Amino acid sequence: MDIKPHKNMEFRDLMAELVRLFAPNTYVEVGVQRGYTFNFIAPMVQRAVAVDIQDMPCVIDRPNVQKHVAPSAEFAAIWHAPIDFLFIDADHRKEAVLADFDLLSPFVRNGTGLIFLHDTHPVQDSLLSDRFCSNAWEAAWVIRKNRRYKDFEIVTLPGPWAGISIIRKADGHLSWR
Repeated sequence: MDIKPHKNMEFRDLMAELVRLFAPNTYVEVGVQRGYTFNFIAPMVQRAVAVDIQDMPCVIDRPNVQKHVAPSAEFAAIWHAPIDFLFIDADHRKEAVLADFDLLSPFVRNGTGLIFLHDTHPVQDSLLSDRFCSNAWEAAWVIRKNRRYKDFEIVTLPGPWAGISIIRKADGHLSWR
């Protein structure tokens, strides 16, 4: 397989297109790091929330932006609003991805809310280190296969570098019924 050159976030444009199509109110990103995706998406939504365990000087201050310097468990304990789009891109180890998913998916709107898991289909073994994708792909597989997550639909898109999973929270096929 030919590996395309790594971009900062190869699915950022796809996420932006979904923002344009669905017009979400609240976007939450867990694991902001350099802010490439967050700063790209934030101007397109009414409320953009950045969550990271470290200060986020890279996040551009805008009137609609909130920063939470805290582990995701602490953030989940104080958060009470619905989330339309959730991007989980923090600790990529399977257990951490599942913990973030379990903590924050209850806030995602049923039927129309989307959850994105980053780095869930790496294209080569060297990306399986904790420095890159770790075993985040296993978290996506658990969500797909485990009966506990029966109210979630998931599709994992491969590569071109490390892939992404898109998850819809839906306890039924037609969200309006």
